[in-house]
Amino acid sequence: MNIAFWSDEDGCGTTSGMAAIASVCTDVWNLKTILLQSSNQEGDLGQKLGGGRMADTSSVRAAGRVQPDCMVKETVSYGAWDAWDMLSEMEHGLTSEGLLEYLVPVVRGRMYYLPQRARRKQDAYPESEKEAVCRGIRMAEQISDITLIDCGSGRDPMAELLLSQADAAVVTISQERQNLDAYFQNRYVLRENTIYLVNQYHQDSIYNKKNLNRLFRLCEEELAVIPHNPVFRYISGQGKLERFIRRHKSCRVFDRQFYFMQELIHTTGMLLQAADSKKIVQQRKER
Repeated sequence: MNIAFWSDEDGCGTTSGMAAIASVCTDVWNLKTILLQSSNQEGDLGQKLGGGRMADTSSVRAAGRVQPDCMVKETVSYGAWDAWDMLSEMEHGLTSEGLLEYLVPVVRGRMYYLPQRARRKQDAYPESEKEAVCRGIRMAEQISDITLIDCGSGRDPMAELLLSQADAAVVTISQERQNLDAYFQNRYVLRENTIYLVNQYHQDSIYNKKNLNRLFRLCEEELAVIPHNPVFRYISGQGKLERFIRRHKSCRVFDRQFYFMQELIHTTGMLLQAADSKKIVQQRKER
């Protein structure tokens, strides 16, 4: 099961929102979660979730069934190499289990992400790159309960491909009237199981949930929010986003993070239901 995240404009917090939702999947519902960014993105999942583990590239290649000409042990930081590059070089040798060697563990055994460098969007992508990304997603789905994919912002062939194949799509929007009008007047046609997500949501804004539903004819189950939270935003920039969610997942009504966590957990439930993951969640909660 996979959910694709996308926004029409930059700066909507798509990546941080996806990482927060993934953390709830992992820490609240105990789902095995894998996060990916399409190969046209900034590669900043490590900034949100931490990326300090070191990778032995020779062992990674061996796990992917690729034997380099010279098996020289080379240890590099995850920020210095790109897993999509390696996946693109492979045709049929990589297995789902081998993919784990490419993934950075956030919570070992339960939450991982695929590292990559920042890249520029392209007007066209070679078929080999599209196939590598789709193959990586299929393999991630085989070894996870839920796979979340950051398609970035703006319309490009890679984002369109991933959105068309996702079980559910999340469109991140802002509360700026000009940007809202620009998007909804030319609404990007997506699958019917689409959720609109307002990250850094201000409930006292003129464009609150009630008015967004009314003005842009969104059903209640189509609009989700992640409240504005300066503490969460700071922690996210320190690579400790998942730890913040884990720490506050069971906070009580008088805790400062209660409203934030309640809305975030509710939003995650909406997305899982849109992706038809309700049965998986129920099974996990019954364990």
